[in-house]
Amino acid sequence: MNIYDLLNKCIAIKKYGLNASVFKDEDRECLDTEEEKQVFDLLKNISSMAIKVNKKGVTFHPFMVWEGKRTFSIEDLTEDDYKTMESLVLEQLPINIRARIADVLWTQKKNYKAAIVAAKAYYELFCLFFTDENWGGTLDMIKRTLFISAQINQKDIYNEAGDKLFNHVVKVNGQDKDFQSLRLLDILVEKEYGDFKILLTVIENIINNNIDDVTKVEQAYRLKVECLYKIKDSVAAKKSNIDLADYYVNYAEGILGTTLQGALQAEHFYQKAIELYRNNGEAAKGEGVLRRLVEIQKEIPKQMVPVKMEFDVSGVNTNIDENMAGLTFEESIIRLTQMVLFSKKDDIKKKLYKEYNNSPISHMFGKNLVNASGQTVLALKPLNFNDPESDLELLDLHLHQKALEEQKISGDVWLKYAFYYIRNNYEFELTDLDFLVCNNPIIPTGRENIFRSAIYMVLKGQYYEAMHILAPQVENLFRNIAKEVGGLTITLETDGASKEKALKSIFDLPELLDCYDNDILFLFKGLLNEQAGANIRNEIAHGITSEYMASSGAYLYFAGAVIKLLTYTSIKCYDLITTEGSKLKTFIEPGSDAIKIKRV
Repeated sequence: MNIYDLLNKCIAIKKYGLNASVFKDEDRECLDTEEEKQVFDLLKNISSMAIKVNKKGVTFHPFMVWEGKRTFSIEDLTEDDYKTMESLVLEQLPINIRARIADVLWTQKKNYKAAIVAAKAYYELFCLFFTDENWGGTLDMIKRTLFISAQINQKDIYNEAGDKLFNHVVKVNGQDKDFQSLRLLDILVEKEYGDFKILLTVIENIINNNIDDVTKVEQAYRLKVECLYKIKDSVAAKKSNIDLADYYVNYAEGILGTTLQGALQAEHFYQKAIELYRNNGEAAKGEGVLRRLVEIQKEIPKQMVPVKMEFDVSGVNTNIDENMAGLTFEESIIRLTQMVLFSKKDDIKKKLYKEYNNSPISHMFGKNLVNASGQTVLALKPLNFNDPESDLELLDLHLHQKALEEQKISGDVWLKYAFYYIRNNYEFELTDLDFLVCNNPIIPTGRENIFRSAIYMVLKGQYYEAMHILAPQVENLFRNIAKEVGGLTITLETDGASKEKALKSIFDLPELLDCYDNDILFLFKGLLNEQAGANIRNEIAHGITSEYMASSGAYLYFAGAVIKLLTYTSIKCYDLITTEGSKLKTFIEPGSDAIKIKRV
């Protein structure tokens, strides 16, 4: 049996495309020659690929990728393979294989004759499978028909396919209950096909018929605005955006008092409305909705049901008692810093990746980071874990968020008790901290006293006052280091005025990154300046930090991290650690059960 007869006999033509499973080994053995068997294998490989159709065309992908391995890919095709495909009588292949082979020849080799075959085959498949009830899986076919026929200027195919879509949309007239009309309209609007006045009437019908379905309505408005801009009616397009904003506000008010989920969804729609008002000449309306949003955000935390956890940290307290026993005051400060872990960025990354591997579903969605007032401070998008380093800025945000989780625990569990132990077991004065701050090269000249006072307040439990001093002083500390190593910390405004660079820019200065520990810079960048991290400097600068917040885990960790940073460059600290017989050379590691967690 020859290859054409075999394929037409054995290959089922299905709506959802091809896969390698339709090519069976027992069928292969029915072929007459070894050459035809090789063609069979080639077609099987090409059919195994997944395809992705988008506005720019089509891409072919391996069906599976795992642990550095993959199935057949478009890159695996050789010049001999292309010659084999070009030698085939495409019209004699089953229509689904015909469309695939012809499309590969067109996209990869710009074979014009194959393009005509591909456009006709895709259209034939669309007509074969498209129905009102079961249209899923057919839109890629008509998209490829229109895309290819437009590329090769085959107006007959293009117009026949476009007319079929347009006439169907007009016939349904927005009365369908699913998303079929929206999807077909999307194609027509993109291709600018048909009478847009008629299409706008259909879109209005979709809006009016689905007023309770926010997803349909917002998609319909998007298409309406796109249509209006294409016919150069920008005034009507802006009015349509305002109408959508009004719809969002009304919809949000309707779901607001239902459940916590309803309140969170309402918050999202208010935010969308505000953006539309601002971008379409209704800033005053946007301000009014913003006031309403702030009121609602204050109420959202009250509706949240906390997950209560009971921590037994007696093991931690015992470990701290054992490690602190018999130490002088100066030694106790150094011992405290041994409880402050400076994690390496790569280690945090490994933990994040491990979490994803253990629980991928929990990392597939973004999350909103909310402050104490219920306001969203950062909408954190999910990482692309197929290639997490494709967006390094987003990856850093996730790393700061992961680091913050550990910092909060360290501050709440370890440092809170360690600070308590020091102030209850030692009598100390301001001058007792001279060993830490005097002649410490990392502290900017003239700032020794203010660092001493801030650390003294921390050790005395005056966290609120201490944090308001420490945060700006640590910012200045890193600015000073950057200047010392030749970094430019100011910018020149257009009017000739000099202005200090934002703190984020300071941490990213190449001169600073070249000469200072990058893991420490990453740590303090998160603690001071990243919304995905503790963001302490910004919270203090804007007066957000409350007395309660200043004694929370993240802030206590920050205080411990500052003290540890200073010990690195204190000569006296080095002497205390290296002195023969120093108790600081040994540290009793806590047991694995030092912290016991029980869900209440």
